[in-house]
Order: sequence, then C-alpha cells, then structure tokens
Amino acid sequence: MNKIEAVVTDIEKTDIVTYITAKHSDTSIRLIKTKTPLWLDKGESVYLAFQEASVCISKECPGRVSIENRVPGEVKRIRSKGSLCELTIESDIGTVVSLITEKACAELGLSEGCRATMLLRGIDIQLEPNVAPMNAESLSKSAGTKDAN
Repeated sequence: MNKIEAVVTDIEKTDIVTYITAKHSDTSIRLIKTKTPLWLDKGESVYLAFQEASVCISKECPGRVSIENRVPGEVKRIRSKGSLCELTIESDIGTVVSLITEKACAELGLSEGCRATMLLRGIDIQLEPNVAPMNAESLSKSAGTKDAN
C-alpha cells in the first residue's frame, strides 16, 4: 500500500460526489468521494493511501486521458517476477510503488533511471486522518492523573 502525507487544500461538494484536493510539496492530488468524511476540513493533515495496482504508468503519453492526477517521476527500481513487474518510482509526492505486467513494462520501454508519469484515479485513493500517536505521559496529563512517584 502506498501512503503519502498531504494537506487538504479544497473540498468541493456536489449533489453526487465530493471532490477533495490535497497537496504534498508542489503536487496537488484530487480525490473523488461519495461521502465527505465528517472529520475532514481544509488545512487537515491527511494520508492518501492507494494500492500498487491502482498506479497506472505512462511514458510519453500524448493523447487525452480521463485521469486527472498525473505525477511525473523517475523509475528507481524494477523488480520482475513471473509475469509482473514492481516499479519503484521517486516523485515530488515521495516514493510510490506500482504493479504492472512485464508485457506493459516492455511495451513502454521502462528501465531504471527513465522518466515516467504515474496516473492516479481519484476514486482509487483512500483518505485517512493524520493523527499524532499519543504516549502515556500525554494521556495521564489529559486525564488529570498524577504520577505514582
């Protein structure tokens, strides 16, 4: 599972879906959700999570594509096993792993060090709150308890 930290910059509610825009560095990612999470607000720190098989790869794609999220990057590693290839791509949003077929990898002419564009469907991206973990000390202070010592 890929997990990218981002900040929500826009929430656009329509009659059918909600479009959520989150930004990591200089890259904006647009999500499509049927329901707006109750906890979500602009400025929230979130995680964008998506499966490796949801990351489509393009190389020199001159045509029109319905996928809005296009993130350029560099292929750092290709691991091939059986009929699948695991691509590790370094980009502005961080390190992303994609799972494609060996045939697709060969047809695209992908190799380590080459540039490629990741295509991420907004509907395939899960949204998770970025909540800081609590430690025992902060729990005891918030509960008003005293140390045993």
